[in-house]
Amino acid sequence: MTLGNPERAIGGLAVARPPGVELRPLGRDDFDLALALVRELYDLPRTSAQVHRDRFDALIGDVDASPFLAFADGEAAGLIIFRFRRRLGLATYEGWVSDLYVRSAFRRRGIARALLAAAIAEWRLRGGHQLVLETAHTNLAARALYESMGLRGAGTHFQERPMTLRAPETGVEMRPIGPEDFRAVGDLLGLPAPTAERLQAVERVFAAYLRRSDLVGRLAIVAGTPIGVVAVELREPFFATAPQAWIAAMAVAEGSRRGGIGRALLRTGLAEAAARGANAAVLECDAAADARGLLAQEGFQDVGSSYRLER
Repeated sequence: MTLGNPERAIGGLAVARPPGVELRPLGRDDFDLALALVRELYDLPRTSAQVHRDRFDALIGDVDASPFLAFADGEAAGLIIFRFRRRLGLATYEGWVSDLYVRSAFRRRGIARALLAAAIAEWRLRGGHQLVLETAHTNLAARALYESMGLRGAGTHFQERPMTLRAPETGVEMRPIGPEDFRAVGDLLGLPAPTAERLQAVERVFAAYLRRSDLVGRLAIVAGTPIGVVAVELREPFFATAPQAWIAAMAVAEGSRRGGIGRALLRTGLAEAAARGANAAVLECDAAADARGLLAQEGFQDVGSSYRLER
């Protein structure tokens, strides 16, 4: 049996499995099986498999990823790709299910439930503060499964695919986020101040997050004061041929809303992501109607819902 990354937590292997079903971590030798499954899931074009090999190896070697395969009747029946990620300003991990699929011939046997239970076990083992995933509005079976396992609807999943670049708003100063902006970013995002005992540790995590090569972080400045923030991460699924821009955080100070600051932040972040090769953008939004209106005006489509499981 291939166990993949030996340092990956494997708490998910302890979950109950339906009769005749085997779960195991995705390993390096499972490349062809995994690629076939995600091609079915997303109806992907038949690009050369070798194009995806390096990204697949990166997934297997990532200590913050826990992908699992399900086998039934001797065949690969499904997979889940589960990751741990950080949010700007938070010191704890968030669990995220990026992909979950069971082949049609093996559905109604509890395989999707077992795969998701494996991801939840990994999340609990690492002490994440919440677990999130997204699904299409039309996927009623998935919605029923998530709700039966304690997840609750937490907002709308928006995407723009392909991205349409629009010129950033002029007259708004934008600068990269620096470690010294820790408190300003926390205030903009509405995060509670850490206790004195945790302050230094949380600041170190914040500074480390800003050093990520896949991050675009910008502050909107007016009269020397930060009044808005955006953080965009570049995702590279192993089965994709170009990065995807995930808007991990975006906020505008209450007194500065409806003045074009949010639009300027969004366009600035996406322009930088596109310059790095991104061809699509996504985000989960549970904000007010004006934020949803902005996304619609900027070409984003309401494609599904996000679900959340909290500690």
